[in-house]
Amino acid sequence: SICSVFVRLRPIRKDQIAFVSLESKALESDLKLIHDALEGRGYRLVNVLTSFEKNSLWMNFLYFLNTIRQIFVINTSALVIISDNNYVISRFKRKGVKVLQVWHAAGAIKKFGNAIHREYPIANYDQVICNGAYWKKPYSEAFNVSEEQVSVTGMPRLDHLLDDAFIRSSREKLFAQHPEWKGKKLLLYAPTFRGNIYEGMKQVPIDLHQLMKKLGSGYALLYKLHPLLKHEELSDDRRIYNMNDADLHELFCVADVLISDFSSIIFDFSLLDKQICYYVPDLDQYMEERGCFVDYVELTQDCLASDEDALAELILSGKNGQSAMERHPYMEHRDGHNLDRVLALIDDMIN
Repeated sequence: SICSVFVRLRPIRKDQIAFVSLESKALESDLKLIHDALEGRGYRLVNVLTSFEKNSLWMNFLYFLNTIRQIFVINTSALVIISDNNYVISRFKRKGVKVLQVWHAAGAIKKFGNAIHREYPIANYDQVICNGAYWKKPYSEAFNVSEEQVSVTGMPRLDHLLDDAFIRSSREKLFAQHPEWKGKKLLLYAPTFRGNIYEGMKQVPIDLHQLMKKLGSGYALLYKLHPLLKHEELSDDRRIYNMNDADLHELFCVADVLISDFSSIIFDFSLLDKQICYYVPDLDQYMEERGCFVDYVELTQDCLASDEDALAELILSGKNGQSAMERHPYMEHRDGHNLDRVLALIDDMIN
């Protein structure tokens, strides 16, 4: 609060755009794509990056120091671009500073933001981007904005999945690294987390070894957990591969089947028109404790498994749990120009 008073003595730089993230110490995904595209356009680009991985005394102290810097950078910038929720913006944003929320998820199955109990209420965002008109209402509730402040530009990173060159190079790269995958049917297991960063993060229990026994030797399984759980090991089976450090969209390009749960990555994956199966052994508990922004039963379309045996049967059946996506405007833009629309929005916000 003291710092926020002093920073008001400094002018807002009309050419400064700040990128703020608590997820990584380097720009990634949409933030990096936007940052790189803005270079050379006459803007002064400033980054405030950190990785808040767990709730501890030392991490909280480092976060405190980071928020001091955030207060000065955010409140002297014409525009601030974020991809996760931000305490400084919600509590201390100065008049004249604009904020663009480039949410890190392609949609929102599970409720989040102001739609659930949280440590502080989200406020002071000026624009939020999304992939389809369906998300205007959920995002307005989650981010405390009007539906008019939610712009259907599409997410820049999704342009990759509509680019044949990216798909081809990703496949060549991963098969060169893992030639043993050739001729196998590749499963990608990528669930979201349970819990929260304050009370502790965990992943849903699953016996991948049991699953692979049911499927036979023609399959290999790759798993990529949520970034906050990337240090977890799920199995030492030789047909199961820890791909926590790999690029998710590159993995999409080689995967034949995606196994997920309440993660919004299903919307990214749906652009490739491949099989999706859902593994949710804690469905009732999750719906009671967290809830969803979508009709989850309709979304999963009889491709929902609560144990490993049922999941194996789903995979072998070839059932595809993405037909509901064709009936709702979850993903409107499929022209590969999401980044261009976001850059146009940024120019409008600043000018």
